[in-house]
Amino acid sequence: MKLEVDGFPSVYYSSFLLRDIDWFNTCAGSGSVYRRQSDRKRYVYCDIRVGRYSYDQITNGGIADNEDDLESSSFTEVPIDDRVYDGLRLTLWRLSESKFREALTDYSRRETARISTVDPAAGMKSFTKLPTICHIRQARREKIDEDYWVKFCKDISVWISELNQVTSSFVEFDVSTESKIFVNSEGSVIVQHSSVYSLIGTLRRLTKEGANLEQEVIINCSSVDELPDVRKFKELLLEKHQRLLKLVRAKQIHSFSGPVLLYPGPSGLLFHEAIGHRMEGSRLISSGEGQTFKGQINKRVLNLDLTLRDNPRLKVFNGTKCVGAYEFDDEGTPSKNTLLIKDGVLEDFLTTRAQVLEKGFKPNGHARNAKNQRPISRMGVTIVEGKRVHNIDNLKKLLIRELHKQKKPYGLIVYDTSGGETETTSYNFQAFSGEISYATLLYPDGREETVRGVDFVGTPLQALNNIIAVGDTLEIDNGFCGAESGMITVSTIAPAVLLNSLELQAKEQELVTQYILPRPKLSRKKKKTFRRKRK
Repeated sequence: MKLEVDGFPSVYYSSFLLRDIDWFNTCAGSGSVYRRQSDRKRYVYCDIRVGRYSYDQITNGGIADNEDDLESSSFTEVPIDDRVYDGLRLTLWRLSESKFREALTDYSRRETARISTVDPAAGMKSFTKLPTICHIRQARREKIDEDYWVKFCKDISVWISELNQVTSSFVEFDVSTESKIFVNSEGSVIVQHSSVYSLIGTLRRLTKEGANLEQEVIINCSSVDELPDVRKFKELLLEKHQRLLKLVRAKQIHSFSGPVLLYPGPSGLLFHEAIGHRMEGSRLISSGEGQTFKGQINKRVLNLDLTLRDNPRLKVFNGTKCVGAYEFDDEGTPSKNTLLIKDGVLEDFLTTRAQVLEKGFKPNGHARNAKNQRPISRMGVTIVEGKRVHNIDNLKKLLIRELHKQKKPYGLIVYDTSGGETETTSYNFQAFSGEISYATLLYPDGREETVRGVDFVGTPLQALNNIIAVGDTLEIDNGFCGAESGMITVSTIAPAVLLNSLELQAKEQELVTQYILPRPKLSRKKKKTFRRKRK
């Protein structure tokens, strides 16, 4: 707070967010360990603001404030020494100096830009002042039995490689345990802890025509106790193996437009990509964003009576921990259960401490980042609910009824997806996509046929307003989301949805030739049983 340069604005706010991270990862294929790594690192994000709460150097919601070539990025990794803190003090000193100089440069640029361009955030407070918060929570880190997980991945990978028609396979285990310490010039001190465990099993098959087909079991959770044992993991992999065999023989299509039923996982992806990112308030005050819902508060934005909220304080749903849950965001704001859309009417946005609404603005604690990027508004635990709901069998009947109504030869049921993306900038077209990993065609007589070769695409408003029915069962999907402020954990809780129309396009793929040499025979060793050590 004592940083000063004559003729330039003073520092009015500063904060530091230190992340102490323990990480372990192992990966195996065909019974051989490819990787066994562990690491301990600390990163610090420093926020120094010059000017005043009503007007500082931050522009465009801070979306672009994550350049790796800035001088300050060289000082974001700090020592892990817990006996001598001189290295930490020196690094923080250099980081503070760099961030201050960059803040003054950005402030001058913003002032210069006012001469020729209109600031979309003009009249909005750059930062909201909060009362002092003291929240220090102690936590004992779970001890990871590294040998157990290395052997787990090795043994499962051997078992997978012996399954029929599996060309290649991998099993990976990853755990990241993080403690966060936040302090700021408002006097706040916040200490939080979190862990993310990931277990992934991948099965691949190279078909005769040269297509690489893939099925995966991906489990992300907050506790080692939530991970499956060997027997359960094999059961999940066998289900994926059966789907892989069906995909090998599946009918291939290149495009489709018509009625589509999305199961809860794919439905959650649709809401996350099509509307979730457009609820992020940081994008409302960025001139480079499409700002789909700007000025729509208290107006109907969805035809169906759907309710959308984001509640990072929801730690457990139906017995499963939410990896996207947290108590305080990365600007030190308490997280809030934020109602975004109620019965189709827009109520609010996900916000940081930057003002995005002209009246009645209060930050709701959704500023998040991964490492040294500026926190922007991001999703945490997103929940979708419908008013009039149907069980899955009724949704299939409604899909068949829609086929007759539209005189379509078939519709599509999407059971599983593997990821998605969306475009929110005004420079590009407003669109989203979802990668389909398993789907079937549903014919008017109720028969289903496995299909491959397509992903779903669409424009957000059109797709969302094509929803005509909602399922009665909510399911949670724990995963990761990448955006301008880095890769963060998110949880999406959604029901199945039926759309009267959704477009599908050919999946991007490169056909490759078959292997020239025959596959080597694997050595068979006597199997040993192994158990997880008790804590």
